Amino acid sequence: MNKKAAVVLLSGTLFACAPVPAPAPAPPAPPPAAPVADTTMDHHIVMIRTVNCEALLKLSEDDRASASMFYLGYTASRRGQGKIDIAEISGLEAAALGYCAAYPNWPAAVAFMKAFADNGR
Repeated sequence: MNKKAAVVLLSGTLFACAPVPAPAPAPPAPPPAAPVADTTMDHHIVMIRTVNCEALLKLSEDDRASASMFYLGYTASRRGQGKIDIAEISGLEAAALGYCAAYPNWPAAVAFMKAFADNGR
């Protein structure tokens, strides 16, 4: 056997015995999808300008606070204000809810507008 053939045969045999590199690991599986919340909700139309103070005052504390924040932003927008001083929010809310307590038949929007007129900037 000639030397070149022996080297080629020997190297081929060595390569055949060498371990084959393992394939790259598969990418991790995507996380399971979050359950989709039931988004079918009954429509309940609220006429913003006609909700009366009595209805606002009957809400739970959390719902009343959320409604107050809405009415503060709504009223500021109607007044053309592009900003609200955060330090004034609790005073404006207290004033509006005070008007609501005194005048339960008023629309809540009117009570918030009055609170802004008397206490806002």
